[in-house]
Amino acid sequence: MQKMIFSAVALVAFSFAGMANEIEEKNNKIVVITTDCFSAAHDYLNRIDPNNELSDLEGARIMNAYIAGCEKAKIKSAD
Repeated sequence: MQKMIFSAVALVAFSFAGMANEIEEKNNKIVVITTDCFSAAHDYLNRIDPNNELSDLEGARIMNAYIAGCEKAKIKSAD
């Protein structure tokens, strides 16, 4: 009977000692997303002007605005 009580007390004591030293591990993963802003801008221009009705200047302005927004979004997502 004494052995059983001692075993139960030892089991409880060692289980608490084992739980006291638990360390929570955090896994941080870094994901790198590369975006080809020029290709995305070209695709966007083809979607909004499929018949090439815009002038070269208008097309260049739209592409430049799209590329600027794309580059700005890449910088924000890196922070």
